[in-house]
Amino acid sequence: MKTSYKLITGIVFAASSMLAQQQIPCFTDEATKYFFAAHPEEKARYEKEMQEATFSPEYLSQLAKNRGNGQNQVSNTVYTTVDTIPVVFHILHQGGLENVSNSYVYQALAEVNRVHTKTIPDTAQIDPLFKSVSGANNYVFQLATKDPNGNCTNGIIRHYDANTNWDQTQTSNFAYTWDRKKYLNIYIVKNICQGQPCPAASSTGGIIVGYTYLPGSVPAAMDAVVYNYQFMTGTNARSMAHEFGHWLGLSHTFGNTNTPGTCLANGQSDDFIATNSPAVACTGVVDDTPKSAGYFSTCPSSSVNTCDASGHANVQNIMDYSSCPKNFTYGQIQRMHNIMNSTTANRSNVISVANKIATGVRHPQACIPTPYFHASTTLVCAGAPITFSDSSENAKPTSYNWNFPGGTLVSGYTVTDSMPKVTYATPGSYAVSYTASTTAGGASITKSSYITVVSSTASYNTAFTEGFEVAAFPGTDWSVSNTAGAADWAVTTNAAATGLKSVFLDNFSNTAGNASTLISPTFNLAAIGSPTLKFKMSYQQQATTNVDKLQIYSSTDCGATWVSRFARSGTALQPTTVTGQSTSPFIPTSAQFTTYAVTISSIASSTNAMFKFVFYADATAPGNNIYLDDINIYNTTTGIKDIETEIGLEIYPNPSSSNVNIVLGLAEKHNISINVIDMLGRVVETSPSQNYPSGETVITVGNKVTYQSGVYFVNIDVDGQRISKKIIIQ
Repeated sequence: MKTSYKLITGIVFAASSMLAQQQIPCFTDEATKYFFAAHPEEKARYEKEMQEATFSPEYLSQLAKNRGNGQNQVSNTVYTTVDTIPVVFHILHQGGLENVSNSYVYQALAEVNRVHTKTIPDTAQIDPLFKSVSGANNYVFQLATKDPNGNCTNGIIRHYDANTNWDQTQTSNFAYTWDRKKYLNIYIVKNICQGQPCPAASSTGGIIVGYTYLPGSVPAAMDAVVYNYQFMTGTNARSMAHEFGHWLGLSHTFGNTNTPGTCLANGQSDDFIATNSPAVACTGVVDDTPKSAGYFSTCPSSSVNTCDASGHANVQNIMDYSSCPKNFTYGQIQRMHNIMNSTTANRSNVISVANKIATGVRHPQACIPTPYFHASTTLVCAGAPITFSDSSENAKPTSYNWNFPGGTLVSGYTVTDSMPKVTYATPGSYAVSYTASTTAGGASITKSSYITVVSSTASYNTAFTEGFEVAAFPGTDWSVSNTAGAADWAVTTNAAATGLKSVFLDNFSNTAGNASTLISPTFNLAAIGSPTLKFKMSYQQQATTNVDKLQIYSSTDCGATWVSRFARSGTALQPTTVTGQSTSPFIPTSAQFTTYAVTISSIASSTNAMFKFVFYADATAPGNNIYLDDINIYNTTTGIKDIETEIGLEIYPNPSSSNVNIVLGLAEKHNISINVIDMLGRVVETSPSQNYPSGETVITVGNKVTYQSGVYFVNIDVDGQRISKKIIIQ
């Protein structure tokens, strides 16, 4: 397991190795305290119920007898029979990466089940000090095939919900929990935090991987695991096995705290019942996990332990925070089985034969899938591979059939694979079709213009200006994408910083929590010199509480990865040229636009850069409309507007059904050359470099004998500096 990742219940683990030793208060402990403070009667009931369930009369009798004989624990119970727990995953998303494909769920459950059945490949590396007391829990977790009403399901339910930015203090977030008497519910979310607005990382600099509540401590709707989508593959999924351990009644090996590395007083560095009572600790069920300080993202020797007289610590325990989780002990296993065979939180019903039939983990029914799929990316360079994954609901497909018009399967993959890889050689937009089937039948889905392929060669090799006055939108230059139900960026004539048009987003009637994306063409920044991105923006809030956000990202690999370059939200998003708030749709004057500069010097050497403007509507209530205009990329040392003014540039008619005139009104002599290129970067027409005298000069391009209908770029080099303009031949 990576040292920067750690197993947690409501713990924040460090997001980088620099923060790996950071110790942060337990978010599960805080969430439990938050709930118990509001419901003290629930705390008293919970402690009594847990003590009765865990310390069964049979166990306490055997424990007393053994201790009388000088033994420290109940004789090891080996559970050889595998028992099944039905599970359902609720994936909360807003159309982003958090809307993980079904394969992520399958991978996570496979690793969890390997942990709980002691079949992970590294069990041979369990420390000899604890190998003799390590066993298989032999609970396995299986996706339900029947929902609470007996209808078909594959146990993976997707919910478009702003609560994917999960606020741990809001108990109403658990809106989708299925009957806890029947299912273990798992919520997969984008972020977990305390309080709103929910950031991508906590204020302490870490990331909350997951949390749950111990059995019986909270109402039925809250009896669920909440888990960060980023930790579902490979050994990272052992964090989920850790969370399931809590759902089964286990505490951390170092006590009911979140202070690993600290040896607590009064026996609290032990995994006793959640009462923090020394008296209970003395009769704790889990005697084979010594008192321990716990270890945060490290894996020290087990023979170093200052918290216990034995001098040994079960560092590799699943319920520690170490970077080498490998085992449960017999005491922990006994405790989990005690809980699951008790009436606490209806756990005994979950594993009953009747419930296994009711949830379809036994005698599953054959159903037709509701087809859906994911792609590893929908924006890609020509020739780069894309992986497609099934994300169907209603039933798990047993056969797959794909259709990729314009695409080519990567060697070794077929259209009947569950996760094929495909490449596209030619820039453009492509549809994808998919059929998912079981023995009960199949169904199909087609996503039109789903994949966007861009050239690995930049569309623009010179400075760039966009005022949205002429170009079709969206078109060959700009593309838009958004989360389901979100407003689209669109050209408007209602407002402009200059000219007659701008691009705007109708956020006044937008849906809360949605994201709308505007993606630029590609640029050879290295050819521009010292590039700067500037744009003009206007926006107004409806209320001062609005936290709409505009964020600008750059990519140098055709959208495979993005880096944030600019972000403003809340009151900071509203320019100083706009005063107050408005409960009517905002339409600015030209004077209410403000110019912003975006530093892009770190990617100045890129030969194929692109940008995206993403507007995030307030998760609670959208604010008001936003407008963008005059998006320019130019050489900081010279500027582009000055050059255009200097040469008096005018291009007309555009679009044109015949020739296009390039008019130069020169105040003095300049050396100028012109070339026209098509969308594939091929030179169509050239006007050689020459010195033009002052006065007006007209250069004609676009003769229909040479040109086909389409979009072209006119590159005008003026004394070594270039202006690039788009023309359309009809």
